[in-house]
Amino acid sequence: MIRVRGLSSEEVLAASGYVPHRAASGGSRFQELLKSAREVCIREQLEGMLASIEEQGRRLVKTMSLADLKKYREMLARFLRQCVESGLDLKEERFFNRYGRQTVLTAVRIVDRKLLELTELVLSESADAVRVLAIVDEIRGLLLDLYA
Repeated sequence: MIRVRGLSSEEVLAASGYVPHRAASGGSRFQELLKSAREVCIREQLEGMLASIEEQGRRLVKTMSLADLKKYREMLARFLRQCVESGLDLKEERFFNRYGRQTVLTAVRIVDRKLLELTELVLSESADAVRVLAIVDEIRGLLLDLYA
């Protein structure tokens, strides 16, 4: 605060008719624009990641190799981490188990379970390409639910 001839800087500005901009008074237009630009950037990034995950899933179905499976798992982990870090809502499914207790499963847990199933299938000697494709499609659907 500056004092000029007995007046504070706030008093001088008020006398001149200047009203200072307050971020809390609803004038946070810049923050809104910045937030929406960030959301658009995150959405574009996630869309690109989804496209590359789909491509890797197709490659996995064709080759059924451990290298492709590892890359697919890494890509899924990166996508899920990005979703959680960016604050996207996790889709919850609530249901009652056989003992009458309510159980909550998030999409991340379901994707993890499907990945384990996919890994076991690829590692088995009787790996069926149709079953692998079905699991990859289930995972894709879960990712789209999480993303949407």
